[in-house]
Amino acid sequence: MKITDILNTRNMSLSFEVFPPKKEASFESVRVATEEIAGYRPSFMSVTYGAGGGTSRFTLDIAKNIKEKFGVPTLAHLTCVSSSKQTVHEQIDALRNADIKNIMALRGDLTPELEKTDRSQWDYCYAVQLIRELKEYGDEFCIGAACYPEIHPESKNQKEDILHLKEKVDAGADFLTTQMVFDNNLFFNFMYKLREAGVTVPVIPGIMPITKENVPSNFQVHSCLSVSRVLWTISVRILHL
Repeated sequence: MKITDILNTRNMSLSFEVFPPKKEASFESVRVATEEIAGYRPSFMSVTYGAGGGTSRFTLDIAKNIKEKFGVPTLAHLTCVSSSKQTVHEQIDALRNADIKNIMALRGDLTPELEKTDRSQWDYCYAVQLIRELKEYGDEFCIGAACYPEIHPESKNQKEDILHLKEKVDAGADFLTTQMVFDNNLFFNFMYKLREAGVTVPVIPGIMPITKENVPSNFQVHSCLSVSRVLWTISVRILHL
């Protein structure tokens, strides 16, 4: 089932994002954990993709296992930064062969090593390029893209950021998933600006439970995310119960 079919039912949906292991030795424990989550029958499960495609094989294996063993729709992440067209299309073909219909099309994080390379030599510099190529397969894939209620770190301002986001939607993105957001007002304000800009596809808010006392401060420092003092205070109190 495609993600848009799930979202268009207008019923409340709940999905989980899981991270494939970085090393093969950890695969079994991750497989067990993802199967336990799949057992709760979420609306769908999203499986991430390591920077530079480092966990691409595990992404496919986990997504395929969840889909075939539990019948839970899966959303496989696919990044393109620094990858060749051949490598990306090999991954697309592998997803097609596994009958995975949902792809989260991402540029991917720039590692310190990638920051030092000549981007003019890359086949892909932006997610919109990957989205356009996925649309060449017609309606075979349901394509997701990322969005940032608090602005992408590389954008000058939110207006510019939303213009780039609209490019991704116009290129063929069927739905959007936000960066983690911890303030409802920020999310609702962002949604208003998207609709005003003509972005009408479904938007899934990204939510991450706070399970450790230092998590809010880490988000603020490393991800430039706003965490309200009220939420921070409540989280600390609950964690100390």
